[in-house]
Amino acid sequence: MRLHPRRLFSRLLRSRQVEGVLFVLPYGAIWALFLLWPVIYGFYISLFKWQPLLGSEFIGLKNYANLLQDARFWNALRNTFWFAALAMPLIIGIGLLFALFIWGSGRRRGGGFIEASFFWPYLLNVSIVSIIWKWLFDPDFGLILAYLRGIGLDPPVFLNDPLWVVPAIAFATGWWLAGYRMVVFRAAMEDIPDTVFELAELDGANPVVRLFRILIPLLKPAILFSLVLTAISSFRVLGQVLMMTDGGPGRASEVLALYLYRAGWQYLEMGRAAALGFVLFLIILVVTLVGFWVIGLESELGGR
Repeated sequence: MRLHPRRLFSRLLRSRQVEGVLFVLPYGAIWALFLLWPVIYGFYISLFKWQPLLGSEFIGLKNYANLLQDARFWNALRNTFWFAALAMPLIIGIGLLFALFIWGSGRRRGGGFIEASFFWPYLLNVSIVSIIWKWLFDPDFGLILAYLRGIGLDPPVFLNDPLWVVPAIAFATGWWLAGYRMVVFRAAMEDIPDTVFELAELDGANPVVRLFRILIPLLKPAILFSLVLTAISSFRVLGQVLMMTDGGPGRASEVLALYLYRAGWQYLEMGRAAALGFVLFLIILVVTLVGFWVIGLESELGGR
């Protein structure tokens, strides 16, 4: 017996699969409009010699070929990876240490104040963080250099030294962002039943074993989330570099995002800027996929 089209349509709407698609559709449309389409259109622009005032000329992959021959691109790429290699362990490591400290101290008096003290730098915006640390690292009246000289050391002028400028910015970024990762790890630790550690203690597991064989593996989802979030923010770093050093001294701290900004808005080479943006997108995508592969979440994601 054939169903009337109206009844068939009504039955389809009541099915769970269609219902799920309808719930996802509004978010999917917004995601496609504001995230997927800009990526596709950015790649399209990267195939042109695109200048707002002079028009555009299709040049294929020439922008990418020019990047491979551009010493400034390789310098920015090296600085970006150097910053990420320093900032990511700092942010995740400090956040995990803070979370372990607060979780290990339990509900002792003053624990909430300590946790709030660790978290509050994250509430500041990038401008305030950059100004604070630029002042702290100032060679004339900065507190950090004054203290180090006061105890008899001869420190480098961090923001003016090509060797130390990227580590200095990475340290400031770690101070700023570690508090949020601490909250993520702290929430994950609170979800672990106390009986897991009690049984491990009864079996004779010492604190080190409980940390590395029980706690850390159970924190895999939180670690992966923090890794992805930190990788994205590290490879897209711009505000701290722009406000603390403007890419200097020379180009010792110029990163890919800063080079992209200058190519697009100072030199009006939109095609080159779009190519830089697509390269940055691919780097972040690869780093994220490597994070999934290294940490491995087969059991958490339902795979076997």
